[in-house]
Amino acid sequence: MAGNAPAAPRPGDLQGRVALVTGASSGIGAATARTLAARGAAVAVNYHRGETPAKEVVEAIEAAGGRALALQADVTDRDQVRELVERTQTELGPVDVLVTNATGLYGFEVKVAPFTSTSVEYTEWIVQRQLRAMLNPVDLVLPGMIDRGQGSIVAVGAALSRSPAPGFLPLSMAKAAVESAVKVLAQEAGPYGVRVNGVGPGLILTRVADGLPEQALRANAQRAALRRNGLPQDVAEVIAFLAAEPSGYLTGTYVLIDGGTAMV
Repeated sequence: MAGNAPAAPRPGDLQGRVALVTGASSGIGAATARTLAARGAAVAVNYHRGETPAKEVVEAIEAAGGRALALQADVTDRDQVRELVERTQTELGPVDVLVTNATGLYGFEVKVAPFTSTSVEYTEWIVQRQLRAMLNPVDLVLPGMIDRGQGSIVAVGAALSRSPAPGFLPLSMAKAAVESAVKVLAQEAGPYGVRVNGVGPGLILTRVADGLPEQALRANAQRAALRRNGLPQDVAEVIAFLAAEPSGYLTGTYVLIDGGTAMV
């Protein structure tokens, strides 16, 4: 996968489909929105506070000949998600592809600390926000997919679900729950023609990584079999594959996108 360059158009993959991507104003979400649009999908670009960058994503999609709109919503709030889904359906059409990328933390600085230095309440709050960010959109989109007999859901988790690390208990728990939810939902939705998959990115060079020391970034790159850190487009390409018909016999899959870090 080449850098952070725009995806090459593949009009047949998602032509005529409608995609909703949560947390799509920057990073993985923005790259995913642009990539799905390049494959032919009309894309609802969800954001919480990043209105300007979300509109820039929409402008880039439209400049390339695609359809998109920016929609504000806190995905941990069920009423806001209901309005998000309804506006998507009204302005673009029924949701065929759902990508749950938003974490629901919205700029909250997660503590990297042992459990004994935090609290049960803190851990519960992190896990609850992350699960609501995934499950609220799924709950409000999946019934329509089942009624229509088709659809694809891709949940963005993290490699922490497979490789939990000291100091990351809340995030490790939340991401493991996302992976388990993918596998259960895939079994429940599969008989109705709906696929559910997930991705577990490792260290990706997004805004979150900007706060990491350069030494930590270099060390992570050296741990990876590919000897580099990931880019948002690396993740977006896998999500686009899972969303489209070429992966039509894949469901319940959770793809680690970590450059081979977990196996070395």
